[in-house]
Amino acid sequence: MEKRELYMAKIEANLTQYNARLLEMKGKAAEVQADIKLEYLSQVENLEKKRDEYAKMHDQLKQAGEHAWEDLKSGTENVWDDLKDAVDKASKRFE
Repeated sequence: MEKRELYMAKIEANLTQYNARLLEMKGKAAEVQADIKLEYLSQVENLEKKRDEYAKMHDQLKQAGEHAWEDLKSGTENVWDDLKDAVDKASKRFE
């Protein structure tokens, strides 16, 4: 498999993994105390926006030519790091 195809498969796996984590977090919203429920749901909404940005970068990578692909790849990695850190922090905070 080509390097680009492997990278795209990795992004798709990341999206699948974090979609599942966000769904799990939404499910836990029913379990949190009322006073922190709004904050919790706000955090989940923020994480969904970050996930959507990552998915958008994935779509752009699919359509990009070779030169643009390298530039977009770097930006995609930054968005991934931001999403991963935000989800991890939110998960730990609301455990």
